[in-house]
Amino acid sequence: MKKRIRKKRRGAAFSLAIILIVAFAWYAGTVVFPIRYFDYIEKYSLETGVDKVLILSVIHAESGFDPEAVSAADARGLMQINESTGKFISQKLGMEDYTQEKLYDPETSIRMGTWYLSYLGGLFSAERTALAAYNAGPGRVREWIASPDTGDGENLLQIPYAETSSYVKKIELRKKIYRLLYFWKL
Repeated sequence: MKKRIRKKRRGAAFSLAIILIVAFAWYAGTVVFPIRYFDYIEKYSLETGVDKVLILSVIHAESGFDPEAVSAADARGLMQINESTGKFISQKLGMEDYTQEKLYDPETSIRMGTWYLSYLGGLFSAERTALAAYNAGPGRVREWIASPDTGDGENLLQIPYAETSSYVKKIELRKKIYRLLYFWKL
């Protein structure tokens, strides 16, 4: 009799654990780490060769998927593009009717931000370095690479700004989480 009761308790505990795991995964996947604007992410990922998970991770870190987001530095939209970078990207993409207000449009923000990630990936061989440049700017990252304290002339060995170092780690963690939560989709 006692064995049967223990067996039922173990079965109930196992069932409860499975339910909790599934509930947590659902909550994490739909509330904490959502996938929004996936059609645009997929479209511009294919167009530029930038990993969909990287795009999702940048959007999540930059704006939390809020297309109306504005930073203290006046970066705007899902991928938080500032005025000077927006002008640079729009010229490279041949966007004649570009205004900074267009960054609030999810497709425009994703198109421009993904193109910029691709551009930075072409400038810098390591993804970590390209992400540092997305946050701090390519000119500053080139300075860090040139400095014997932080680079070796070709590679960024250490990120000297705590904000940028934290940003890169944030993106790398988000990539792992998105791959884990959406392994079947991404």
